[in-house]
Amino acid sequence: MKTSIKDELHKLINNCNNESTLEEAKEVLQETKERDWWDDLTEEDQSRVLESEAQYERGEFITHDDLMRQYGPKKNL
Repeated sequence: MKTSIKDELHKLINNCNNESTLEEAKEVLQETKERDWWDDLTEEDQSRVLESEAQYERGEFITHDDLMRQYGPKKNL
């Protein structure tokens, strides 16, 4: 049976006696859990996301199916 990454990490943690290493691992895992992707975006990117959401709400978009009908591969008749 294949060992999962979680199982491997549990084994490494259980066998580690270095408190500073364990503290670093804890900080990394907590930071990842608490981090919001939005905060990693630049102000310009945040503005673009907000504008695209507004466009969607106003109905200013094209569906994937419509896009494929308009620009997708042409079938030979």
